[in-house]
Amino acid sequence: MKVEVFDDWQSIGHFLLGVSSVFIPQIFYIFLAYELIEFCLKKGKKKEKARNFIGDLLEFFMGVGTACLSLSIM
Repeated sequence: MKVEVFDDWQSIGHFLLGVSSVFIPQIFYIFLAYELIEFCLKKGKKKEKARNFIGDLLEFFMGVGTACLSLSIM
């Protein structure tokens, strides 16, 4: 399975949400719930594949990791 990361403009939003979730933890729960619901609804209509879902989560967690590393360096 080939996972595409940063393949569209929404990818930047996923990354920025990951960064902001370090400061506002509720964003993590909202994002995860949204992605799960979106995946379940679109998978039934065959509009989204598992690799897109995994790619969205990877973009989000790259944002989390970047923010955590930046804060630990400071």
